[in-house]
Order: sequence, then C-alpha cells, then structure tokens
Amino acid sequence: MNRKETLELLIKIEEAIEHFEKRVGDAEWSNAFSYGSEFPSIRKKNRHNIVIYGMCINRLEERFSEQLNKLK
Repeated sequence: MNRKETLELLIKIEEAIEHFEKRVGDAEWSNAFSYGSEFPSIRKKNRHNIVIYGMCINRLEERFSEQLNKLK
C-alpha cells in the first residue's frame, strides 16, 4: 500500500468513527428526550447499541493508529 492509499484509508476510517459517534449521540438523545424515555424496551436497545457503537469506535481507532504507524 502506497502513501496515497494509506492516507485515503485514514480518511475513510475517520469518517467511519464520526458516523458511529453520531449514532451514539442519536441513541443518547433518544433515551433522554424521545421514545427511549417513554419505552423501556427501546431504552434498553439504545443502551445496547451505544455499547456496540463504542466497541466499533475503539476498533476503528486501533486501525487508525496502526495505519498511522505504517505511514511513518
């Protein structure tokens, strides 16, 4: 993988991290102000999704660091 491809991959990884951070924010908002505040089953599913999204973000951050180290 050349330098340009690595940089493009880093951009894609960063966009994916931002996507999951937005989904975490949406789920937290839903639990606080929307259906999650009214229905326990939705609140439980949102909490579960937040955990899963956090795991995805952590893995993407690891991949980002690995690719960044390869770039040096």
